Amino acid sequence: MIDYDKWDEYYDGGFATDEPIDRFWEEYDSTFEDEEFDYGGQKTNVTAKQIMQEMGVKAITDKFLYRDGVVVVLLDYSKGIFDKWKNGTVLYCNGEQTYSTERDMKSLSIVDRMLFNADSLEKTRVRVFWKDGDKNYQFINGVFLLCKKPYQIEEEGKYRWVFPLSLISKYIFRMPEEYSFHVDIRRVKKSEVKDANKDDEISVMEFNECASFDSAKRSVCYKRTPQKKNVYSSIQEKIERSRKIAENALILANFKCEIDNEHFTFIRKNQNIPYTEAHHLVPLAYAELFNCSLDVEENIVSLCSTCHNQIHYGKDAELLIRKLYASRKELLRDAGIILSEQELLEMYEIY
Repeated sequence: MIDYDKWDEYYDGGFATDEPIDRFWEEYDSTFEDEEFDYGGQKTNVTAKQIMQEMGVKAITDKFLYRDGVVVVLLDYSKGIFDKWKNGTVLYCNGEQTYSTERDMKSLSIVDRMLFNADSLEKTRVRVFWKDGDKNYQFINGVFLLCKKPYQIEEEGKYRWVFPLSLISKYIFRMPEEYSFHVDIRRVKKSEVKDANKDDEISVMEFNECASFDSAKRSVCYKRTPQKKNVYSSIQEKIERSRKIAENALILANFKCEIDNEHFTFIRKNQNIPYTEAHHLVPLAYAELFNCSLDVEENIVSLCSTCHNQIHYGKDAELLIRKLYASRKELLRDAGIILSEQELLEMYEIY
């Protein structure tokens, strides 16, 4: 099994991607015959019992079957969408067990250990069947291999591994869009979100004391392109925030509330402009999930004090977030910040 701490070094220049690993299939095509379970596309209407008989595997849970060198994953989406996909071909598979401590590599379950070894066809081949409401399963023809470093999510104080597995197949397959996701917000601990929210409250006060608007002299526009994230030398440093970018966002909104530009506000005491507050629509606590900066004008909205507080503490925050997402979706995409409305709501713990 690959040393987890040396994973990034091991995969340097490798296939860490959310795209199908076509080149991997080409590499094995001349030497590896996948005739064992080649149904010529998708095999439909197959039961768990038939899978066990045909593949010679035994069940360890309702979801996982195995034998030496093979893990079979049964995805039953009629119970809920717990294992999601990227680009229709990369399965982010939740592992078998939860663990009481983080990064516990010594007490891995049988299946989790095998999935850690699924970086090569010679070690572990992962096969996937799925169904949604139907009685029997469909087979996704091909083999799945690890394509990114596994990571952990927190579940009720315990930790579960998630394994990104990319499909290798000579057949065309894409999972339907309803099973897809853009970002896995479970990767960010709730404690980190709380700390970031506290920083947000402090930053509002600091911003109000230091903000200096000179809209008459400053030409401001949306960049409409992804911006690089700041690289910090220490994990102790605060999440990136730029006062100037926040000022720009308020200028672009003409110092009006973007929920309703008729909302009452007041004049700042040190400058003759309406008072509104800058709010990062996609919270900075989730910055690690994106390859671009979240501290950009496209992701900062101008809000009156009431709307800003309602988003953080109000009962009807969902309505406000949905409205802001609808108005900002294209700007966010231009800035490289791609996520669904539901993923944004979950960042605010709205399910």
